[in-house]
Amino acid sequence: MESIESQLPDLIQKEEKKAYESLREKGYEDDPIERQQIQQRLHELIEEVLPKYFLGAILVTLWAIFESAILEIAKEVKDQQKQKVILSDIDGDFLKRTNKYFNHILKIHIDTGDRSWQHLRMFYVLRNALAHANGRLDNIKKDKDKDEIKKWAKEDIGIKIINGSLLFNQEFARETYSIVFQVIKNLTDQVTAKYPKPINW
Repeated sequence: MESIESQLPDLIQKEEKKAYESLREKGYEDDPIERQQIQQRLHELIEEVLPKYFLGAILVTLWAIFESAILEIAKEVKDQQKQKVILSDIDGDFLKRTNKYFNHILKIHIDTGDRSWQHLRMFYVLRNALAHANGRLDNIKKDKDKDEIKKWAKEDIGIKIINGSLLFNQEFARETYSIVFQVIKNLTDQVTAKYPKPINW
């Protein structure tokens, strides 16, 4: 995030310089309509294009890290307990399986009623929209997911829908990272306290 954020001003400045140089070459430097069109394109770049491609990619990667960590933690506890059932044996989406597996089979507590878990449920829907529908609302197959995303976009939590595309601000990405980190840390702390001699770690 910080690396990308530090590069954005330079990227925007280069695009602006390139656009105005093109105007000069065409002899439209003083044309107010042409200059207004450049301002509109730069506004779209800053408000739509960059958040979609940079922050969207960060969020998809963050989900992959979260899922991988959950699978690693689940495997460690399964091996410690010599448990026959594995996480993929459980029915449901990834979060439902994680809840059932940790709380009911491994007996490692996940508080699915707290705000963090609710944010993860939202993150899961948004990640699927990014990964499977390219962040386009009209490509999302489940009406329930579309309705939820539209509702979240009205709640001023860092999610927007612009021209049918799902966009995020930096605060939303940072908050999501913080929640993912805390959930993984909480589970890891529980496991290392209960099983101080790791098998796989």
